[in-house]
Parts: sequence; structure tokens; C-alpha cells
Amino acid sequence: MILSKMKKIILLLILTNAAVLYSAGNTANENLTKYSQRDDNYIDTESVYHEESPEYRVEEEKNVRIILETKNNDVYSAEIIYGGKTVMMRSIGNYGGKEIFTGEIPNNSTDYYFRLVDNKVKYFYGKNMVTSQNAVYKFHYEKSDSLTNVPDWSKSSVGYQIYIDSFRNGNPDNDPIFNEFGTDDFIAPTGQIRSGTQKKDLVAAQWGTGAYNTEFTVNDWNGNYETKNVWEENALNEVKNYSRYYGGDLQGIKDKLDYLKELGVEYLILSSPFYSLSNHKYDTIYFNHVDPYFGHLEQTGTNKGLDIKGKVHNKNGDKELNLLIYNSKTGKDLLDENMTDPSTWVWTDSDLELASLVKEAHKKGFKVVLEVAPDITSNRFFARMDSRYKDWYLDESDLRLDLSNKNVRDYIENSMKKWVLGPDGTFKNYSDDDGIDGIRYVYYDNKNKKYLINITESLKKYKQDLLISGEFTNKFGEDITAGVYDSGADYNIINDLTKYMINTNSNYKIGSVEFATKLNEIYNKYSSERFNATQIFADSLDTDRIYSGVINPNRVFDRNNQSNQGYLNIRPDLYDGNAVNKFKEIISVQMMLPASPVIYYGDEKGMWGADSPRNRKPMLWEDYMPYENETDDINKYKTRLRTLPENVQINEVNKTISYPVTINTEIENHYRNLLKIRKDYKELFKNGKFKVLEVYNDPKTKGRIDAEISRYLSEEKRKAKTYQGKDINPQTPNVDFITYEISNKKDSIIVVVNNSGDSYPLSLFVPKLFGFYTNQLNTREKYSISDKKINLIVKPYEVKVLHSKDTNIFDSFK
Repeated sequence: MILSKMKKIILLLILTNAAVLYSAGNTANENLTKYSQRDDNYIDTESVYHEESPEYRVEEEKNVRIILETKNNDVYSAEIIYGGKTVMMRSIGNYGGKEIFTGEIPNNSTDYYFRLVDNKVKYFYGKNMVTSQNAVYKFHYEKSDSLTNVPDWSKSSVGYQIYIDSFRNGNPDNDPIFNEFGTDDFIAPTGQIRSGTQKKDLVAAQWGTGAYNTEFTVNDWNGNYETKNVWEENALNEVKNYSRYYGGDLQGIKDKLDYLKELGVEYLILSSPFYSLSNHKYDTIYFNHVDPYFGHLEQTGTNKGLDIKGKVHNKNGDKELNLLIYNSKTGKDLLDENMTDPSTWVWTDSDLELASLVKEAHKKGFKVVLEVAPDITSNRFFARMDSRYKDWYLDESDLRLDLSNKNVRDYIENSMKKWVLGPDGTFKNYSDDDGIDGIRYVYYDNKNKKYLINITESLKKYKQDLLISGEFTNKFGEDITAGVYDSGADYNIINDLTKYMINTNSNYKIGSVEFATKLNEIYNKYSSERFNATQIFADSLDTDRIYSGVINPNRVFDRNNQSNQGYLNIRPDLYDGNAVNKFKEIISVQMMLPASPVIYYGDEKGMWGADSPRNRKPMLWEDYMPYENETDDINKYKTRLRTLPENVQINEVNKTISYPVTINTEIENHYRNLLKIRKDYKELFKNGKFKVLEVYNDPKTKGRIDAEISRYLSEEKRKAKTYQGKDINPQTPNVDFITYEISNKKDSIIVVVNNSGDSYPLSLFVPKLFGFYTNQLNTREKYSISDKKINLIVKPYEVKVLHSKDTNIFDSFK
């Protein structure tokens, strides 16, 4: 009996403790992070985010797009409430644990807030988060009056960025005779130009006479990039490759306008053409004069068929380098120009060469944009050499101009006005215009950004359709809203393309869902017309070549990309048999967006290279063939030496590998095909709407596709056994794809991106009942629509560009 009672007491204690532990466990569980699930009567209010900034409020002409972030899969519905009206928001995707909602309200100044619902739970979100609608503190939106106009010609046009010194040498007479080191680092040049003038007489200078001084020479256009000229052997390691010249000039660009036209280019972006002793010209000596190395060292005395209303100094035989010498005592150069008085400025022969190029480009249908570093100067800049201008700089020890100084702004503005209006000083029509069509601000200091607004506003008055673009920061929406520029270069897209298509390490790679969501997010953070004008670069003169990036994965974009950081410089297709297909995949997406894709010179030829200076190697031209083999450090390839192709030569003595330099015609033809599609459907890319259709890793899509591929493989196995008597075991392919659509009321283009090295069948949903889609990259491929689906097979890393008429469901048959 006593034992029985003891058992009951012990049992009671156990149950009591269990109850206490259960209760404590429940309390602890309540403090744990709750997994998101729609309709579960729970909203993670800490994850809800919106701010009163252009990053979350995107102005269209008639509407403003409102962006809201929540925890992923957490909210059943989100609504915008404004002026007594309600707008339901839609989810555009998720990544990193967050979900993004957008909705549009009329573009009028107004108060607004959000209503978030999940089953029976309801919150009202403004500057606070409350459960009572009457207690919410509303957000306020004020319509901007500073937005600039976006030129119609810039919308979805194809750009081509040219680094002038490396594009084409059209006039050997202007080849550089010294560089930024100055004349006293080199002995007097030998030889003469075609006029008979000795090169040493092209500038009044003190030449070097030291035992280690050598003659400055331009590097061989078709030589091995790693081979140094004699003068480079004596230069410091960190500067020698950055200070060489190749002799490219404005005449070289003019000579290749027909090539660029045939390629499908619509506007040119020229690297800084202004006078400077560096090869890149972004550290300017004069903003109001073109560098003689790009134009003429010796003036020709001709007006180049231009109508010149202003002053001109192009006297035959005068030496331009002498004319541009600034005298701090007189406050003038030898052209008798006062830098603060534009009425004294003149047009030199080199200035006229730029205007002549612009006019010729206009005749062929191009627009021309100049890159300008509006606040960076050389230490030879006139204001740097004259104490009267000491207040022109942000800091005495810096070479940054202070644009808050009105005199500085006036000089920059008047210099740009010279190039915008051209020698005739006016704008009538594009076919006869000799002034540039756009300016691209680069490298400017953020302290000067708000003062660029004044310059932009003034320049827009001289030419209504002038494009002002910029290098986007993390706050590009604020820059656009403030009126700094119309639109600009967004590197977020190529950054995400790299993460999705190139990187393999989980620390650097993103999946298809995150990529598609980020693409959607970027698109929605612009107004439609500004996304149409956004310049999409795959690479540029400040990044490694994207073709080389394909074989140098698992990096942050534009980081760890120098040759001395282990970066592989070898021609990519010699290292990776899939390099060309991967590269084509990347540029296909770059070109098939309703934006303004920009080709960095030579990408279409299959050029490769690490970050600067190897991304600025001389352009590959057929008439310059053959090019010497290029070399790289053998130590980078130790694990691959036995598997490299036979045309890669291994030199154990010099510790180098050597490989041929060639033009890749497959890549060039792919560019031509993509640009032809953009030309054929110009209005679609200009006015079409972007929409993600399917993403493989979305659970619903993945389940359906996996089941269909499984049935396909089973059928292949059955047919092999039935008709061939063979037992096969087909491998399940690695599936990874996205599809997206660009559409208007007339046409529809669906882009199918296979981001896998395998080939496999796909049954894809399309937004039409029936009809046909035709692959514009291979028009023999036609896919019939059945029950809003098409069936196709994708090849490794293939991108299909499928077009269908969209006026009505029958137009696909035409």
C-alpha cells in the first residue's frame, strides 16, 4: 500500500514537471524566429520596410511606383491606401529572405500608408506599425520638379564604348612623341612626319640627355601585350603599362564608322578626348581643347568642310603642343585665350577633327556621347599652375575641382557648350549638326554632385535632346530625382549575371529565383522610360573583360581581377571549351533587355583581358593580322598544363605559356544576330514591358519540369529497348533555366535562358492560347502553342529568343 502511494506521488511529480517543462518550452518557442507562411495569422513586423526616398518611390509620367519589402512568404496581401483609395500590390519575387511588393498610385503629391493582411491579422504601416487605422502616421510623397527629360533617341539604343588610344590608328602623324613623364625623361624623337617636319620639332621642349634616357615610342599594335618597349624597361613597374600609347585617334574612329553601322551600333561613347598627357585623358589639362595626339600635332590649315562661326586657329604648320602651353604670368596660353572668357577661345585643328567626326557620324545615323570627368584635372591644368585660381580646388593637395565655385562651374559648362553646339555655334537638325549629342559624367566626387545639377540644367537648354548620363551609385534614384542626369550605367545587372551564370562557389553564386527577382527588382526601381535609357554594360575600360571573367569565377564583380592577383589572362576558349557558349549566354541577356546595352570595343571580336590596363589592349582588326602570340605566367596554369590545347606553347625556361591571338567569328556573328533582332523589333525594345515568366527553382515549376523530364527519360529508355534492343540508363540532366517576356500590344518576345551545361527538353508556359513562336536566332525553329504551352529542347548554355505577333491570338500564324 505504501509502495503504491509512493508510485502515485512519483508519477504526479513527473507529470507536474513535464507540465512545467512543456509550459517553459512553449514560452521559449514563442521567442524563436518564426518561419514565414502565408495565412498563418502572423506577420513579422520587424521585416516590413519602406522609406520616403526615390529608391522606394519611382516616378513615372502619370504614376509613381511604390515599393515595399516584407519577410518572404509572410504576408497574404499588401495594399497602398491614399486619399481614401486603395491599390492592391503585387509580389515581384523574393531573395535573401525578403519579398518585394510593388503598386502604382497617381503621380500627385499625397499622403499614403499600407495595409498588411495575413488571415485574421491586420496591420497598418506608415512611419509606425499599428493595428488601428486611425493611429497610423502616414508617409508623404511630394512630386519632383527636377526630373530631366530623357531624349527619345537614347531609349533602348545600342551603344559602343571606344577607348580612343586603342581603337584604331588612322593618322600616324599624330602618334605620341612623349607621355605623362614629360619630355625630359626621353631623348629627342627621331624620324619625321609626312609633311617633312622632324618629330623633335613638333614641340618646343627640353629633351633628356641622361645615360638612361631612351626615345619614347608607341607600342606595336599587333605585338605581344606583355612585351615592353625599351623606354618601359626603365619605368617603374606600377606605371609602365598604364602610360604606354598605341596611337589610336579620331581619324581611326572615322575610318570605322561603316563597320560600326553594319554591326548594328546606334550611338558612340568616346573616352575623354580632352588635352592631357596621359593615354586615358581623364586627368584634363584643358576641357575646351581636344588632345593633339588624337587630332593633329601639326596644323593643316583646313576647315574640314565645317561652318565655323567662332574664332579659329588652324594655321598650316603651327605646332599644337606649343600653342597649348599656358603662361601663368600672362594668364593665357599661346592661342591668346583667357580661360575664364569663352569669347577668347578658338578652334584648333584637333578641335575641328572632333567636330568633323561628329558631323560624319551624324550623316551615318549615329549619335555621339563624350565621357567627361568634370572635376578631375592634371597637375598641368592652368588653374593648378596659377595662384590666382587657388580657390578652384576642393583641397590644395588635391586635383579635384570645387564645383561649388561658380567660376569653376562656368568654365566646365562653357567648355561643354563648345562641344554641344559645335563650330557653327547652333543646332538646326541632326543630319547637319557638328555638336555632340550627350555627355557621360564619370569619376566625379560626391561632394560635387549637387553642383553638377546646375551644369546639367544649363546644358539641356542648348540642345533639347541632349543626353546626360552618369555612373550610378547605390542611390541612383536620388541622383535622377535631383536632376543630376537623365539615366546612366547600371552595373547591378552584370553583377547579378556574373553571380548567376559564372560563379560556382556558394559564397558568390545566386540561384535562378534570386537572379530573376533581382532582375525584376532592378527593372521596377526605374520608371519605364529611364530603364529604356539605362546603359547596361557587360564590362568597360574600368573592369576586366567579361569574356575573361567566364574563366575567372568566384569573385566579387570587378574585384581581384588584376594579372598579378592570379587572374587567368589566357584566351578563354583555350582554357574552357564552354567559354564561348557561356559568354554568348551572358551577352544574349544583356542585349535582350528593354534598356540600352553598351558594347565595350572589341567584345564583339572576342577580346579578353584582366582589369586595366589589359582590358585596353589594341582592337583586333583583320587588316592588322597576324598578331603576335600573347604570353602569361606559367604558374597560374600548373594544374592544367597537360590538358591545354596543342597551340598553347609551354616555355619552362621563361616560365610562360604562349597562345595565339585571333578574332572569334562565332562571337562576332552572335553580336550581329542579336543587334539585328533589336533593329527588327526596335519599338518593342523601346516601349515593351518586362516580365519574368518561369524560373526553374520555383517549387511549382520545378515539380512540373522534373516530372516531365522523368517521363521523357523513361520514354527514351523504352524506345531504345523496343526499337534497338538496347538497355540504356539516360542520366538526369542538370536543369537550370529562366524565361522572361518583353511585350507590347503588337509583339511578344520570350527569352529562354538555359544556364546549364546539359541539354534537355522543356515544356514552357507562354501567355498565349495558340499560334507559333519563332526563334529569331535560328528562324528554322518554330514552336506551336498548345494550351498555353510550347515544347522545345535547349542546348548547353543556349539562349532562345522567341517572337510572336501579339495583336491577337491569330497573328502568330502570319
